[in-house]
Amino acid sequence: MQCTNCGQENSRDALICSNCDQRLANTQAQTPPPLTPINISKEAQNVQHGSPADSDTADTLLATFVGEKYDSYYREKWFENSQPRLTLDKKDTPRPKFNLAGVLLGISWLSYRKMYKIAFFVMLGISLLDTVLMYVLGEQTYNVLSNSLFLGVGIVITGLFGNYFYLNHSIQRIKKITSSNCDSNIVRERLAKAGGTSWLGAIGFTILLVTMSVLISYFLGPDWYWVE
Repeated sequence: MQCTNCGQENSRDALICSNCDQRLANTQAQTPPPLTPINISKEAQNVQHGSPADSDTADTLLATFVGEKYDSYYREKWFENSQPRLTLDKKDTPRPKFNLAGVLLGISWLSYRKMYKIAFFVMLGISLLDTVLMYVLGEQTYNVLSNSLFLGVGIVITGLFGNYFYLNHSIQRIKKITSSNCDSNIVRERLAKAGGTSWLGAIGFTILLVTMSVLISYFLGPDWYWVE
């Protein structure tokens, strides 16, 4: 190890220069390890386990998962002026943000963003609520209000809470993928595959959900609902 004061060469483990008694800097300890795919993946796993995260790492993982709309839309909706992070504690939970696509497409938007589980439970909840209203409101009142009530509940859920659902979904998927892989290339590939969008998923899963809703109304709804 070379002394920065006099230029004397010293042993690798020396703490003081043998020529001028200058304290030697422990450059080995100060030099960070080389940036490798494994180290990059470890940073992602540190985020998953709750360690202080580099915002650039969270940014990269989220951008890989979401796709092209992350920089132009979701980053600002989720974090505003704060640093991107992969935590969603009660203290820092972002307030719900309006999502126009959620309003216009409803359940189809959830499926389009591959939130199939959330779409299923949202549709199940709306369908069960709709069935309860059939009995509570009665035939005449229900026939007047049914469409507006059904659509209104869907708009509130997917429009007002859609961005929050998507952030939580993204964080959970990223944590699962980064915790089970140590190769950054594999992590990126799996994030891109698990995230992004799917028109086929949107159409196919929406058809299944509508079918489920019709079956719930058929088996649980009152007799007058199916009598013309």
